[in-house]
Amino acid sequence: MRARSLAVIAALWPAFAWPAALEHIGVLEIETESIIGVSGLEVSDDGENFIAVTDRGWWLEGRFERRGELMTAVDIQIIEPIIGQDGFPVAARRVGDWSDAEGLAVAPDGTAWVAFERWAHVWRFDRVFTTAKWIKDHPTFYDHAENWQLEAAAVAPDGTVYVFSEKPLIDGFPIYRLGEDALWTIDGYLPEQDVFGIVGADFSEDGALYLLERKLVVGLWWQNRVRRVRLDGTEDTILWTGERGEYGNLEGIAVWKDEKGLRLTLVSDNNGNQKVPTEFVEFRLTE
Repeated sequence: MRARSLAVIAALWPAFAWPAALEHIGVLEIETESIIGVSGLEVSDDGENFIAVTDRGWWLEGRFERRGELMTAVDIQIIEPIIGQDGFPVAARRVGDWSDAEGLAVAPDGTAWVAFERWAHVWRFDRVFTTAKWIKDHPTFYDHAENWQLEAAAVAPDGTVYVFSEKPLIDGFPIYRLGEDALWTIDGYLPEQDVFGIVGADFSEDGALYLLERKLVVGLWWQNRVRRVRLDGTEDTILWTGERGEYGNLEGIAVWKDEKGLRLTLVSDNNGNQKVPTEFVEFRLTE
């Protein structure tokens, strides 16, 4: 009877397993005139170094100083303008917010893609800090409302590039995929939930897509959450929802691993207000 009972419990265990969630590790606030409007983030596999883009058209490269699992400081090592396909800095062209870089994705070979929200387009870079290469826009990039356009970019484990808009179209958030012909196609739609918009995205090595989402509550408080989906439609899980006003305008997300498992690093956009700190927030995935 005991053996049979244990067998039954083992068979039922997956159905009763504790759900996946994010365990908060820590937050580090940075107040400096050198960091304004950080929106897209990539973290190295070991969690030590990072690349970021800002919504004023700049690259940032830096290093986290850590004590154990906790971030203790950020060392900004390089700040350089994003160079457009014409060879000029996008930061020099604030008219129409041409410089509004929001999404960043870097492939293992160093190729980088930056998604710009206003004047919605995506540029390819052979390496960060190099000159942009033109990619033809998808016709629906401009169907999104002003300031709710392209916000997130991510590279899947197989090398496929995806971008996502902050707000959905009628059918949901388009899954924009860059094909081998360097043309964008829509591979379906992700449903909108509770009026949250997509502002960041990154893949884990098993192909799960981690979406950073946020909304502004009654014009006063930012509320943030992380949602895990699979693009084949087999999963759509909310891993964490912050309290209203718990953090600022979190916009960038990077997924990486340490010896204990999956880690997530998020970064906030201070919207150009130097009195508002930039926040780096970290979580661990628990299953």
